[in-house]
Amino acid sequence: MERPASLERFGVYRLLRSIYDEYVRDRLPRKVGVYNGIPIRDRALFDVTDEQPEYEGALVSGIRRQVSTGDHVVVVGGGRGVSTVCASTATGPDGRVECFEGGLEQYNRLADTIRLNRVDRWTSAHHAVVGEAVDIYGESDGASVVAPADLPDCDVLVLDCEGAEIGILTSLERPPETVIVETHGFLDSPESAVREVLAERGYEVIDRGVEYEDRGVIVLTARRT
Repeated sequence: MERPASLERFGVYRLLRSIYDEYVRDRLPRKVGVYNGIPIRDRALFDVTDEQPEYEGALVSGIRRQVSTGDHVVVVGGGRGVSTVCASTATGPDGRVECFEGGLEQYNRLADTIRLNRVDRWTSAHHAVVGEAVDIYGESDGASVVAPADLPDCDVLVLDCEGAEIGILTSLERPPETVIVETHGFLDSPESAVREVLAERGYEVIDRGVEYEDRGVIVLTARRT
């Protein structure tokens, strides 16, 4: 029995896509794509789609709900800069946003996203690892190390730090009013353990969002009681 032509075409497409992703994509010039409403210079020249409308949906939703004009926000784990720029847009120029990112490639991407979105006047990027470096994307050459206790005072703390969240929450000396934390069950930082630490530090979880339930990637929003 012959395979349908559509399956043959799909097989060829998958082969070409794997070759493109593995050997070609990272060598191409970058163009601007839109991640959950935030322009980022991160799409390769021949990428089929330039929009990722659900990117970090639960984390972004939490930030947009909790951050207000004039707030001081600290973000640990900058990634592409989506969460940072979302926070900066919410605070406006009367606020302040500081982001800490340990991976060198991601830090450069973060800094570019801040400039691209014209929020650099009240937003700063730090090439730094906060607490323990559990799962940093790429190389962290040149990154400084910041103790969680030395993080700046803030109104809202956003943690997207790939398994380091429990150590950071445990070591905070000046806990903020609101914490938005992404748990990482697959990195030994499950939701249950994060909830326990939040309760011990005097927080009540007021919202729960799901990124990847099967991997234990859950976003918890908590306020001090």
